[in-house]
Amino acid sequence: MKNIKRFCIFERNTAIMETIEIKTRILKFVEHADERMLRIFNAIIEAEENELPQSHKDVLDERIKFHRENPNDGKDWEEVKNSLKEQYAL
Repeated sequence: MKNIKRFCIFERNTAIMETIEIKTRILKFVEHADERMLRIFNAIIEAEENELPQSHKDVLDERIKFHRENPNDGKDWEEVKNSLKEQYAL
């Protein structure tokens, strides 16, 4: 039991160090990042902050369920692409 406890402490400390190292690396990178990279970071942050509402998740769950129950229903990409080309005269 003592060895398991030591291993758990080691793993936890390792994870903490990896997290600190990652944060340090990102902070150094951000200090010199160009506008494109800052926009990418900002988009990631916004995505994390703006979680999908439950109603949207429910719709997605329904669509996934329908697809699993009817895997051959629908169109492949070529059919969709051709349909759009015809519809919009492309």
